[in-house]
Amino acid sequence: MKKFLVATSLILASISGFAQNEKGTFTVTPKVGLSAANMSTFEKSDYRLGFTLGAELGYQIRDDFSVSLAAQYSQEGTSSDWQWSDGKVKLDYLNIPVMANYYWDYGITLKVGLQPGFNLNAQGTIKGRSEGDIDGAALDENGNIIFVKPAVLSLPVGIAYEKNNFVFDLRYNIGLTDALKFTNQRATNFVFQFTLGYKISLK
Repeated sequence: MKKFLVATSLILASISGFAQNEKGTFTVTPKVGLSAANMSTFEKSDYRLGFTLGAELGYQIRDDFSVSLAAQYSQEGTSSDWQWSDGKVKLDYLNIPVMANYYWDYGITLKVGLQPGFNLNAQGTIKGRSEGDIDGAALDENGNIIFVKPAVLSLPVGIAYEKNNFVFDLRYNIGLTDALKFTNQRATNFVFQFTLGYKISLK
């Protein structure tokens, strides 16, 4: 009986941390985390590891549903052995994810939305040459030219866990539009992101 009471107390204490925001309230969540990015088309490619940071503004429509708008800096791109030795593409973005958030249970939130992104920087190492701006630069001896798209659109899907105002968020951003165009080929972004945020209620 004593063990049962102890276990019940622990469960209740744990559940008490799964506080949801009241209907009609706003929250802001600063966040920081890591990203693992890759791109379609590139052969023998590896993920580019980077970081992401930003802040998210949320509005609680119902007890179990909210919408959010964020501004987030994200390091993306890829590393590939295709067409250049030790080649890397580094694409940095300002992403603006617009998300629908469904609060399922036990502090778990399911997320889906649309994310426009705006290119802030595009650099790479081409054929072992020094790193520099890759937009419009020749990729190889055949004169293939790379063009960086100034804006992209992605589909972010994810799951989050919230307790005591801390939010652990895991997302996968699926590129819907081209990030790069070269010769007759195109490449889109695919990015895993894990962030830790702290949700602050706005009165």
